[in-house]
Amino acid sequence: MPPDVPRLIEVALPIPLFRTFTYAVDRELANPVVRGSRVIVPLRGGREVGICLGESTQAPARAVPKPILESPDAIPAFDAARLAVCGWISEYYVAPLGLVLRGALPALLTGAAAPQPALKTRRTASLARELPSLMERERSFLRAPKQRALFELIESLGGSAPVDHLMNHLGCSPSVLKGLVGRGFVVVEEHVVNRDPFAARGVAIPARHEPSAAQRAAIDAVTTGSPGEVFLLHGITGSGKTLVYIELLKRVVSERGRTAIVLVPEIALTPQTVDRFRAVFGDDVAVLHSALSDGERYDAWSALQRGERRIAIGARSAIFAPLTNVGAIIVDEEHEASYKQGETPRYHARDVAIVRAREEGAVVVLGSATPGLESWVNAASGKYTLLTLPDRVGGGRLPSVEVVDLRRPHGEDAEQAAPRRNNGLGGIITEELEDALAERLARGEQSILLLNRRGYASFIQCRDCGDVATCPDCSITLTYHRTPESLVCHYCLHKEPVRTKCERCGGATMRQRGVGTQQVERLVAERFSSARI
Repeated sequence: MPPDVPRLIEVALPIPLFRTFTYAVDRELANPVVRGSRVIVPLRGGREVGICLGESTQAPARAVPKPILESPDAIPAFDAARLAVCGWISEYYVAPLGLVLRGALPALLTGAAAPQPALKTRRTASLARELPSLMERERSFLRAPKQRALFELIESLGGSAPVDHLMNHLGCSPSVLKGLVGRGFVVVEEHVVNRDPFAARGVAIPARHEPSAAQRAAIDAVTTGSPGEVFLLHGITGSGKTLVYIELLKRVVSERGRTAIVLVPEIALTPQTVDRFRAVFGDDVAVLHSALSDGERYDAWSALQRGERRIAIGARSAIFAPLTNVGAIIVDEEHEASYKQGETPRYHARDVAIVRAREEGAVVVLGSATPGLESWVNAASGKYTLLTLPDRVGGGRLPSVEVVDLRRPHGEDAEQAAPRRNNGLGGIITEELEDALAERLARGEQSILLLNRRGYASFIQCRDCGDVATCPDCSITLTYHRTPESLVCHYCLHKEPVRTKCERCGGATMRQRGVGTQQVERLVAERFSSARI
């Protein structure tokens, strides 16, 4: 290309249009404009962050394309594999590519006003001179005993210490430190530090567990899987799926030198979950999820991009972690609805994990005690490899579960059954449940009754015309509460007095329908008057 002809670049912008835009590179920029790098471009009189998709192959829509303003990244934000994954999401879920690419970046990288996010720094005081002999120290600090004390304190801390730690926790004076700096004994420098919310927790000693036969078979299968192969690990609660994950990561990360992604539901992403992996892999683990601040997410993202961390753990957005040479992707509790993104760009992280693994040549492990129907069908048809952990670790037994049919006496045919006894509980609490509660009380044990219905009755209904009391704002039924007596909307918390007659036909009888926890509490208290409820 002649030197006076600018390069033409295709750019994806985060706007709701299914097209790309052509811009020109008409001058030398701070960093190279390459496929996958962020660029700052003019748009509608402002500035916008876009992603370079490569050289333009089409004539620009306008005669003179606008120039790219900045290229802020020395390392492209996207590699070829993640660009391909985002392209698949755009096509499969019918979402503009620019919005998909923006959703795959930390928030601090999507603002055009500050394309280079601010780093967190810490002032550190370090010794600039050594005073090996006692005579030198006596002579240097003859009239400054506080300076000598601070000098020797920094020396005892290894020769350097954070300034805020010296001031706030060790009671040192800023003026004394300033005096040491002025005399050339100490230098104070700014150092970049990572905003890691889990660093202060330390790393626990990993617990040693000997795999069971079923775990060993699963470990052998996933660690020898073919690139792109998908395993459905069906293991009951407490069967030791996490041990299988950890052994796979040991083989992939520690032995083969590759990287890995672990997806967990948002609700399960607790410090305890992260600690289990950090106990084995230490500072190789970075955490990405929505509860972190923008700065913490950016620092974790940057550490992964630079290769300082090789395992990304997080909720659904962690599937876009900037890792290269990915060897394994684990989706724990793969049936969870929280893996679905509810706003544009919409996607299912489990499916994106499979596509990314195919692009990276990695294996995928989908773990669950109750797999999603799609995954179960794929395993049954041979599309996925099914692995099973049928027993709990340590020989623990599953609790016995008894399902009682409320329409007929338990354990008998309806036509041959003897009539149920009238226990005064209105059929809400069956004979079997009543007997079980009485037995627990006789043993001095406790019981839990779970009913996911607040209030006393689900709704009230006119006996004459069937009209149901509904919320004037939400158009859903109002729940009858007995204490305090009122009708309540559980969506918007609209509250009104209990209706004594029907608003439609004027009927005087309003019937209570459905069961709530207040009604169960009253019935149990009447039946078991001596029990504390």
